[in-house]
Amino acid sequence: MAGVVAVALAGVLIYRHRVRRELARTRAQLTETRDAHEHLSRESAQREQRMRQAEHQIREAELQVREAERRAGEAAEEARELRAQQDLARVETEHLLSTRIPALVSHLRASHVIVPGLQNPALAGTDVDRQHHAVLDSISNAVRDEAVRIDEAAQAVVRGAMARVQTQALRAQDLLAAVQRRYSGDEHTQLLREVLGLDMFNELIVRRAQATGIACGATTGLSRDDTYLVDLVVGAIARVENFDQRIEGPANHLRRRVGVAARAAEPVLFVTSELLANAVHHSHGTLKVTIAVHETNTGAAIVIDDAGVGLNEEQYARASRLLSGRHAVRLVDLGNPPHTGWAAIGRQVAQYGMQVTVKKSAYGGVQAVVSVPAALLVEMPESTRPSVLAPEPVRSVVAAAPYQRRMPEPAGVPQPAHAVTASTTASAAASRVGREAAAAVPARATALTDTPTDAPAGPDTSPAGAEGLPGLPQRRRQSPRRAPSSAAAGPLTTPEEAQKRWGDFQTGAEAGRREAMPSHQDDATEGN
Repeated sequence: MAGVVAVALAGVLIYRHRVRRELARTRAQLTETRDAHEHLSRESAQREQRMRQAEHQIREAELQVREAERRAGEAAEEARELRAQQDLARVETEHLLSTRIPALVSHLRASHVIVPGLQNPALAGTDVDRQHHAVLDSISNAVRDEAVRIDEAAQAVVRGAMARVQTQALRAQDLLAAVQRRYSGDEHTQLLREVLGLDMFNELIVRRAQATGIACGATTGLSRDDTYLVDLVVGAIARVENFDQRIEGPANHLRRRVGVAARAAEPVLFVTSELLANAVHHSHGTLKVTIAVHETNTGAAIVIDDAGVGLNEEQYARASRLLSGRHAVRLVDLGNPPHTGWAAIGRQVAQYGMQVTVKKSAYGGVQAVVSVPAALLVEMPESTRPSVLAPEPVRSVVAAAPYQRRMPEPAGVPQPAHAVTASTTASAAASRVGREAAAAVPARATALTDTPTDAPAGPDTSPAGAEGLPGLPQRRRQSPRRAPSSAAAGPLTTPEEAQKRWGDFQTGAEAGRREAMPSHQDDATEGN
C-alpha cells in the first residue's frame, strides 16, 4: 500500500513537476506572447505615428505645392501686369513726345492752344503721371526762360532801332517846320499843301516809332516844360490821321489853369494820342470821335468816346490787362502785325501812376478815360495862358481870364476851333501847338512866364472862385522877362495879327491836308 501510495505520490509529484514545468513554459510563452504583442503594439503605434507623420508631411507638401502654384500664378500675373504697365508707360510716353510736348510749346506761344492730358486716365496719380508732369514743367520753365531772354534781346534791338528812327524823323520834322515858316505866303499855297502832307506822314512815323519804342521799354524821347492840359490834348489830336474830319473837340470843362508837370507832359500827350488813334481807327468813317477834359476830385480826366465796333468780353479783359501796366508784355503777345498802342500805354501808366479804363460807350463803341492824378498836375502861373488854338472852357465859374477869352476875330477870318493842323505838326520836340503859338505870339515865351502888356489880370484863384475843387500844386512864379528892344527885335506882333495870320494859314493847311492825306485807313499796325 505504501508502495502504491509512494508510487502514486511519486506520480503526483512527477505530474505536478510536469504541470509546473508546462505551466512555467506556458507562462514563458505567454510572457513572450505578451511581449511580442506589446512589441507589435509598439510597432503598430510607431507605424501609425509614422503614417500620421507621413500624411502630415504629404499634406504639408500639397500645401507647399499649392502655395508654389499660387506664387507662380501671382508671379505670372505680376509679370503680365508689369508688361502691361510697361506697354502703357511706353504708349503714354509716345503720346507725351508726339502730342503733349508739341502742344505745350504751342500753348506757350498762343495761350488758346490746349495741352492734352493723359491718354489713359487710369495712369492719373501714378509715378508715370508725376514724372510726365515733371518733364512738362521742366520744358515749360526752360522755354519760358529762353523766350524771356530772346524777347528782352529783341526789345533791346527794337528800342535802339526806334530811337534812331525817331531821331531822324524829328530832324525831318524840324526841316519841314522851317520850310513851312519860310514859304508861308499866299504864293506858295501848292508847296505848303505838299509840305503839310509830308509833315503829317512824318508825324505818324514819329508816333508809331515812339509807341513801338515805349512798348519795348524805351522813354517817350521828348521833353517838355509844364504845359496846360488842354494844350496837350490839342497836340494829341494833331497826331492822329485825318483828325480834322474824324475828331470832334476837345470840350474843355476845366475851371482853373490846370497844367501837367514837365516830367509827365509828354506821357499824357502820348497816351491821349494813342487812345484817339485807336478810337478813330475802329470808328465808322461818318462818325466822329469826341474828346473832353474834366477836373475830378483826384486830379483830371480825359474822356474819349467813339461809336465804333466796340469790344467783346475777352477783348475788354485783354485791354484792361494791357492798360493796367501791371503785367509784363512780350513782343509775341502783341499780334502780327504787332499792335503796340495798349502795351505802350500800360508802360506809361505804370511808370507815372496814371489810370486808363475802357468800357462800353453810350454810342455802342468804347469809352476810354485817362485819369491823371493830382501829383502830376500843377496850377499854371497867372502870367501864362493856353495857346490860341486851345478851346475856351465850356462852362466857366471863375472870373474871365486871359486864356479863357477869344480875341476879336477880323471879318472873314475863320475861327480856329478845329484848326489844329499847322501849329501842331510843325514842331519836333514839344507841343506843336505851344511852340508855333509861341513863335507867332512873342508875348508868350517858351517857359510860359511872360504876360502881354494888354492882357487883363489872371483869374481869381481864391476858394470862392473855385469852390469844392481840390488844390493843385502851385508852380513857382518866375519874374517876367525883359522885352527885347525894338532895335534888336523889331516891332512885336499883336495878338490880333497873330490870330489873323494863323486863321489864314489854317485855311490852306486844312485844304492841303485833305488833299495830301488819304481818307481811308491803311496802317495795319493802327488800332490796339
